[in-house]
Amino acid sequence: MSMWTMGIPQWCLPGNYGYTLRLAKQLGFDAVQLEFGSWEAGMALGHKRLRELYVNESRELGIRLLPLTINALGRYPVVDGLNTPDGRIARDTILASLEAAAEMGLSGVTMPSFGGNEIHTEAHYGHTVEALRFTCEKAAPMGLMVYTENVLDAAGMTQLFDDCGSDRLLLLFDSQNYSVFGRDCAVDVLNTHWHRLGDHLHVKDGGGMGSMLLGTGSSPFAGVMETLKERGYTGTIVLENGYGSLPLCAQAEDRFSLILQDMETVRKAMAK
Repeated sequence: MSMWTMGIPQWCLPGNYGYTLRLAKQLGFDAVQLEFGSWEAGMALGHKRLRELYVNESRELGIRLLPLTINALGRYPVVDGLNTPDGRIARDTILASLEAAAEMGLSGVTMPSFGGNEIHTEAHYGHTVEALRFTCEKAAPMGLMVYTENVLDAAGMTQLFDDCGSDRLLLLFDSQNYSVFGRDCAVDVLNTHWHRLGDHLHVKDGGGMGSMLLGTGSSPFAGVMETLKERGYTGTIVLENGYGSLPLCAQAEDRFSLILQDMETVRKAMAK
Protein backbone atom coordinates (compact mmCIF):
# COMPACT_ATOMS: atom_id res chain seq x y z
CA MET A 1 0.00 0.00 0.00
CA SER A 2 1.36 3.44 -0.97
CA MET A 3 2.07 5.85 1.88
CA TRP A 4 0.70 9.11 0.52
CA THR A 5 0.16 12.15 2.73
CA MET A 6 -2.14 15.17 2.72
CA GLY A 7 -1.39 18.89 2.72
CA ILE A 8 -3.02 22.29 2.30
CA PRO A 9 -1.76 25.64 0.96
CA GLN A 10 -1.50 28.61 3.28
CA TRP A 11 -3.84 30.67 1.07
CA CYS A 12 -6.69 28.11 1.29
CA LEU A 13 -7.09 28.05 5.06
CA PRO A 14 -9.69 30.43 6.51
CA GLY A 15 -8.36 32.93 9.02
CA ASN A 16 -5.13 34.72 9.77
CA TYR A 17 -1.93 33.44 8.18
CA GLY A 18 -0.26 33.50 11.58
CA TYR A 19 -2.22 30.39 12.57
CA THR A 20 -1.56 28.45 9.37
CA LEU A 21 0.58 25.61 10.72
CA ARG A 22 -1.39 25.10 13.94
CA LEU A 23 -4.71 25.02 12.07
CA ALA A 24 -3.34 22.56 9.55
CA LYS A 25 -2.03 20.29 12.31
CA GLN A 26 -5.34 20.42 14.22
CA LEU A 27 -7.22 19.44 11.07
CA GLY A 28 -4.95 16.44 10.50
CA PHE A 29 -2.75 17.59 7.63
CA ASP A 30 0.79 16.33 7.22
CA ALA A 31 2.15 19.30 5.28
CA VAL A 32 1.58 22.97 4.42
CA GLN A 33 2.53 24.92 1.32
CA LEU A 34 3.57 28.51 2.02
CA GLU A 35 3.63 31.41 -0.42
CA PHE A 36 6.63 33.72 -0.50
CA GLY A 37 4.59 36.93 -0.33
CA SER A 38 3.98 39.90 -2.60
CA TRP A 39 6.52 42.49 -3.66
CA GLU A 40 4.32 45.44 -2.70
CA ALA A 41 3.76 44.00 0.80
CA GLY A 42 7.47 43.55 1.42
CA MET A 43 7.87 39.87 0.44
CA ALA A 44 6.94 38.31 3.78
CA LEU A 45 9.32 35.35 3.69
CA GLY A 46 12.11 37.62 2.57
CA HIS A 47 12.37 38.42 6.28
CA LYS A 48 14.62 36.11 8.27
CA ARG A 49 12.57 36.48 11.47
CA LEU A 50 9.43 35.12 9.77
CA ARG A 51 11.33 32.32 8.07
CA GLU A 52 12.72 31.19 11.41
CA LEU A 53 9.28 31.30 13.04
CA TYR A 54 7.78 29.04 10.37
CA VAL A 55 10.67 26.58 10.44
CA ASN A 56 10.72 26.35 14.23
CA GLU A 57 6.95 25.93 14.44
CA SER A 58 6.93 23.26 11.74
CA ARG A 59 9.52 21.27 13.72
CA GLU A 60 7.60 21.77 16.96
CA LEU A 61 4.33 20.60 15.41
CA GLY A 62 5.80 17.86 13.24
CA ILE A 63 4.33 19.26 10.02
CA ARG A 64 6.30 19.43 6.78
CA LEU A 65 6.78 22.54 4.65
CA LEU A 66 6.32 21.97 0.92
CA PRO A 67 8.07 23.90 -1.88
CA LEU A 68 7.61 27.65 -1.61
CA THR A 69 5.08 29.14 -4.05
CA ILE A 70 5.76 32.42 -5.86
CA ASN A 71 2.15 33.54 -6.32
CA ALA A 72 3.40 37.09 -6.88
CA LEU A 73 4.18 36.12 -10.50
CA GLY A 74 0.47 36.45 -11.24
CA ARG A 75 0.86 40.19 -10.70
CA TYR A 76 4.47 40.67 -11.78
CA PRO A 77 4.75 38.19 -14.66
CA VAL A 78 7.67 36.77 -16.58
CA VAL A 79 5.73 36.21 -19.84
CA ASP A 80 6.84 39.57 -21.29
CA GLY A 81 10.47 39.01 -20.34
CA LEU A 82 12.67 39.53 -17.30
CA ASN A 83 13.87 42.95 -18.50
CA THR A 84 10.50 44.71 -18.32
CA PRO A 85 9.57 46.68 -15.17
CA ASP A 86 7.35 43.80 -14.02
CA GLY A 87 9.92 41.26 -15.15
CA ARG A 88 12.64 42.86 -13.05
CA ILE A 89 10.38 42.67 -9.99
CA ALA A 90 9.64 39.04 -10.86
CA ARG A 91 13.36 38.32 -11.18
CA ASP A 92 14.13 39.84 -7.79
CA THR A 93 11.21 37.94 -6.25
CA ILE A 94 12.42 34.65 -7.75
CA LEU A 95 15.94 35.16 -6.41
CA ALA A 96 14.66 36.07 -2.95
CA SER A 97 12.32 33.07 -2.97
CA LEU A 98 15.17 30.72 -3.79
CA GLU A 99 17.26 32.14 -0.95
CA ALA A 100 14.31 31.75 1.45
CA ALA A 101 13.60 28.18 0.36
CA ALA A 102 17.24 27.19 0.75
CA GLU A 103 17.54 28.76 4.19
CA MET A 104 14.30 27.11 5.35
CA GLY A 105 15.42 23.69 4.16
CA LEU A 106 12.62 23.38 1.60
CA SER A 107 12.95 21.23 -1.51
CA GLY A 108 12.22 23.98 -4.02
CA VAL A 109 9.99 26.75 -5.36
CA THR A 110 6.90 26.84 -7.58
CA MET A 111 6.33 29.25 -10.47
CA PRO A 112 2.61 29.42 -11.38
CA SER A 113 1.58 30.51 -14.89
CA PHE A 114 -1.74 32.12 -13.97
CA GLY A 115 -3.22 35.59 -13.67
CA GLY A 116 -0.99 37.98 -15.57
CA ASN A 117 1.53 35.17 -16.05
CA GLU A 118 -0.65 32.98 -18.29
CA ILE A 119 0.88 31.67 -21.52
CA HIS A 120 -1.20 32.85 -24.50
CA THR A 121 1.32 33.47 -27.29
CA GLU A 122 4.57 32.06 -28.63
CA ALA A 123 6.34 35.07 -27.13
CA HIS A 124 4.81 34.31 -23.71
CA TYR A 125 6.00 30.73 -24.03
CA GLY A 126 9.52 31.80 -25.00
CA HIS A 127 9.81 34.19 -22.06
CA THR A 128 8.45 31.53 -19.71
CA VAL A 129 11.14 29.12 -20.88
CA GLU A 130 13.73 31.86 -20.35
CA ALA A 131 12.50 32.47 -16.78
CA LEU A 132 12.37 28.77 -15.93
CA ARG A 133 15.90 28.25 -17.27
CA PHE A 134 17.10 31.23 -15.22
CA THR A 135 15.45 29.89 -12.07
CA CYS A 136 16.76 26.34 -12.57
CA GLU A 137 20.25 27.74 -13.11
CA LYS A 138 20.12 29.72 -9.88
CA ALA A 139 18.48 26.81 -8.00
CA ALA A 140 21.13 24.24 -8.96
CA PRO A 141 23.93 25.28 -6.56
CA MET A 142 21.34 25.53 -3.76
CA GLY A 143 20.14 21.96 -4.39
CA LEU A 144 16.59 23.17 -5.04
CA MET A 145 13.96 21.95 -7.51
CA VAL A 146 11.77 24.27 -9.61
CA TYR A 147 8.08 23.48 -10.19
CA THR A 148 6.09 24.85 -13.10
CA GLU A 149 2.29 25.05 -12.74
CA ASN A 150 0.48 25.66 -16.02
CA VAL A 151 -2.24 24.26 -18.30
CA LEU A 152 -0.10 22.97 -21.17
CA ASP A 153 -1.26 19.60 -22.50
CA ALA A 154 0.97 16.52 -22.38
CA ALA A 155 2.74 17.33 -25.66
CA GLY A 156 3.19 20.94 -24.59
CA MET A 157 4.75 19.84 -21.32
CA THR A 158 7.11 17.50 -23.15
CA GLN A 159 8.21 20.44 -25.30
CA LEU A 160 8.60 22.67 -22.24
CA PHE A 161 10.80 20.14 -20.46
CA ASP A 162 12.91 19.76 -23.62
CA ASP A 163 13.23 23.50 -24.20
CA CYS A 164 14.19 24.21 -20.59
CA GLY A 165 16.69 21.36 -20.60
CA SER A 166 17.02 20.98 -16.84
CA ASP A 167 16.44 17.95 -14.65
CA ARG A 168 15.64 20.41 -11.85
CA LEU A 169 12.34 21.32 -13.52
CA LEU A 170 9.25 19.46 -12.27
CA LEU A 171 5.50 19.69 -12.87
CA LEU A 172 3.12 20.88 -10.19
CA PHE A 173 0.02 19.03 -11.39
CA ASP A 174 -3.44 20.39 -10.53
CA SER A 175 -6.63 18.41 -11.06
CA GLN A 176 -8.84 21.40 -11.98
CA ASN A 177 -6.70 23.99 -13.75
CA TYR A 178 -7.06 22.32 -17.14
CA SER A 179 -10.87 22.22 -17.08
CA VAL A 180 -11.03 25.88 -15.96
CA PHE A 181 -9.34 26.73 -19.25
CA GLY A 182 -11.51 24.33 -21.28
CA ARG A 183 -8.88 21.62 -21.68
CA ASP A 184 -9.74 17.96 -21.17
CA CYS A 185 -6.22 16.66 -20.68
CA ALA A 186 -5.61 16.40 -16.93
CA VAL A 187 -5.40 12.60 -16.67
CA ASP A 188 -3.29 12.42 -19.85
CA VAL A 189 -0.82 14.97 -18.46
CA LEU A 190 -0.72 13.10 -15.15
CA ASN A 191 0.09 9.78 -16.80
CA THR A 192 2.51 11.15 -19.41
CA HIS A 193 4.57 13.15 -16.94
CA TRP A 194 4.25 10.93 -13.88
CA HIS A 195 8.05 10.82 -13.56
CA ARG A 196 8.23 14.64 -13.33
CA LEU A 197 5.63 15.16 -10.57
CA GLY A 198 8.01 15.70 -7.69
CA ASP A 199 6.79 15.30 -4.12
CA HIS A 200 3.31 16.89 -4.26
CA LEU A 201 0.34 17.80 -6.44
CA HIS A 202 -2.88 19.83 -6.10
CA VAL A 203 -6.51 18.69 -6.12
CA LYS A 204 -9.46 21.03 -6.23
CA ASP A 205 -12.87 21.21 -7.86
CA GLY A 206 -15.41 23.77 -8.98
CA GLY A 207 -17.18 25.50 -11.80
CA GLY A 208 -15.06 28.17 -13.46
CA MET A 209 -12.78 29.81 -10.89
CA GLY A 210 -15.13 29.16 -7.93
CA SER A 211 -14.43 26.23 -5.62
CA MET A 212 -16.77 23.32 -4.92
CA LEU A 213 -16.33 20.28 -2.70
CA LEU A 214 -14.14 17.63 -4.28
CA GLY A 215 -16.05 15.40 -6.67
CA THR A 216 -18.97 17.81 -7.11
CA GLY A 217 -17.56 20.17 -9.75
CA SER A 218 -16.37 20.08 -13.35
CA SER A 219 -12.85 18.77 -12.76
CA PRO A 220 -11.92 15.14 -13.57
CA PHE A 221 -11.39 14.50 -9.86
CA ALA A 222 -12.52 10.85 -9.98
CA GLY A 223 -10.20 10.03 -12.88
CA VAL A 224 -7.26 11.76 -11.22
CA MET A 225 -7.78 9.93 -7.94
CA GLU A 226 -8.20 6.60 -9.71
CA THR A 227 -4.88 7.19 -11.48
CA LEU A 228 -3.11 8.13 -8.25
CA LYS A 229 -4.39 5.00 -6.53
CA GLU A 230 -3.66 2.64 -9.42
CA ARG A 231 -0.14 3.96 -9.88
CA GLY A 232 0.66 3.88 -6.15
CA TYR A 233 1.19 7.59 -5.58
CA THR A 234 3.41 8.23 -2.55
CA GLY A 235 3.63 12.03 -2.53
CA THR A 236 1.53 14.70 -0.85
CA ILE A 237 -2.01 15.38 -2.08
CA VAL A 238 -2.58 19.09 -1.48
CA LEU A 239 -6.18 20.33 -1.12
CA GLU A 240 -6.36 23.68 -2.93
CA ASN A 241 -10.06 24.53 -2.67
CA GLY A 242 -10.90 28.05 -1.51
CA TYR A 243 -12.38 27.12 1.85
CA GLY A 244 -12.45 30.69 3.12
CA SER A 245 -13.95 32.23 -0.02
CA LEU A 246 -17.29 32.36 -1.79
CA PRO A 247 -19.03 30.38 -3.10
CA LEU A 248 -17.65 27.37 -1.19
CA CYS A 249 -17.53 28.96 2.26
CA ALA A 250 -21.29 29.66 2.10
CA GLN A 251 -22.03 25.93 2.22
CA ALA A 252 -21.38 25.63 5.95
CA GLU A 253 -21.33 27.88 9.00
CA ASP A 254 -18.18 26.11 10.11
CA ARG A 255 -15.84 26.54 7.15
CA PHE A 256 -13.39 24.06 8.60
CA SER A 257 -16.04 21.32 8.28
CA LEU A 258 -15.73 21.73 4.50
CA ILE A 259 -12.03 20.96 4.73
CA LEU A 260 -12.75 17.85 6.80
CA GLN A 261 -15.30 16.71 4.20
CA ASP A 262 -12.77 17.04 1.40
CA MET A 263 -10.11 15.23 3.45
CA GLU A 264 -12.52 12.33 3.93
CA THR A 265 -13.35 12.33 0.21
CA VAL A 266 -9.65 11.97 -0.63
CA ARG A 267 -9.17 9.19 1.93
CA LYS A 268 -12.12 7.22 0.54
CA ALA A 269 -10.94 7.68 -3.06
CA MET A 270 -7.45 6.43 -2.23
CA ALA A 271 -8.83 3.48 -0.26
CA LYS A 272 -11.18 2.09 -2.92
